[in-house]
Amino acid sequence: MAAGRGPPARAAAGATLETCLADVRAGSPRPVYLLDGDAFLALRAARELAGALVPEDRRALNLVELDAAASPAEVAAELSTGGLFGGGKVVLVHEPAFLASKEDAEAAYGRAREQWAKGAQRDAARRLLALAAKAGWSLKDLAPEAGRVDHAALAADLGVPEATYDAAFVEGAARFAVERDLKVAKDDASALDAALEKGFARGHVLVVAAGKVDGKLPLVKKLAAAGRRVTIQLEKEGTWDAQRLVLGPVLASLLAGTGKRVDRGGEARLAALVGEDARTLASEVAKLAAYVGDRKVIGAEDVDAVVTRVASDPFFALGNAIEARDLPQALGVLDRSIADGASPFMLLGSLASAVRRMIVERERARRAVGDRRIGSAREWEAEVFPLVPEDEAKGKKPFGFWMKYQASTRFSRAELLDGLAALAEADVAMKSGQDGRIRLERVLLGLLAGGHMERSHP
Repeated sequence: MAAGRGPPARAAAGATLETCLADVRAGSPRPVYLLDGDAFLALRAARELAGALVPEDRRALNLVELDAAASPAEVAAELSTGGLFGGGKVVLVHEPAFLASKEDAEAAYGRAREQWAKGAQRDAARRLLALAAKAGWSLKDLAPEAGRVDHAALAADLGVPEATYDAAFVEGAARFAVERDLKVAKDDASALDAALEKGFARGHVLVVAAGKVDGKLPLVKKLAAAGRRVTIQLEKEGTWDAQRLVLGPVLASLLAGTGKRVDRGGEARLAALVGEDARTLASEVAKLAAYVGDRKVIGAEDVDAVVTRVASDPFFALGNAIEARDLPQALGVLDRSIADGASPFMLLGSLASAVRRMIVERERARRAVGDRRIGSAREWEAEVFPLVPEDEAKGKKPFGFWMKYQASTRFSRAELLDGLAALAEADVAMKSGQDGRIRLERVLLGLLAGGHMERSHP
């Protein structure tokens, strides 16, 4: 490996993973590779690149991986030390919080919460501390000696919607961090800035696998200028108003070595059922490969038999089932989501968000036309859309609002209000230790089975 000193090279326009691998094969890797876009695909690409940079027999000593909570100073410190027994060194950073965009904040918070639900408390707490530090909150702010945390302010600073925010998780993770004296360094980029300006030692390479990054951050620009920035995400084709996902290249990569392929019909069904979530796509493709056994081709019928989600993740799928008032589908999504490791608290947040949105649209229409039912999207746009606040309507099509209103008409007003109250009661019960799955099933049965909903008390 060779990544020499001197002024940083400019990032090549239109660089791809193959461009980066070609650098390595030519014996002249760049000092920095910033891979961003889809977090799952970026990490797969980063691991492939790191594997090419460091021979397998030296990876235990010359490849260092840092998690999302790593600070710029910690990254710089690793880059300043040599690999054991000499030679080059690669530092691979996973989804660093200090580069995350505000648009990706909710997803990063969700991953921390999922880790907590899975029992990986240390990783979850470190992720939360890193996100909080980026938002200007210290551990002392999260776990004050006296008084309560201002959760509304913290959620706003983190960029996490109220329906997704979980105060119990935040307080539990903060207590865990205090008890174990976990610390996250300040989000100060000066040390890494200095290392980039000086140039890394010969053979030292920084590989960053990120999700959505904040392109306006000076550090993002400096990392890109020091080497190559490659955006890795699922491809699309077609005009702006009629695009479709192109899953072929990713499917070929996921099935490499199995001798199997997905035909055009299967690809189309996967695009429709899974959407743009590459992590979920990989999970479903693995199931499909096992399902077809010795057969070499995976078709649309196989996809329909195995892949039952109807959106890019189970939270959207659950919301869709609620809006359709489809009890079997909702219970099925709940069952599969929990089996796949989804947090009951996040599922509850998804349910609450769906019910709350239907209430909002129903009440908005009620203010416009009273209790009269609106029969068409065009009528709704003329009568109700003018009542939507400008900041809420900005960049959105009226049809999306109409669909939520239409979903709300499948319920009585009392059912929706009681449903929201039952979800609040379930939240309290779950935080008191009751089984989340059972509580959520009771809410779904009450809301979707028909008839006026009965409150489910602890």
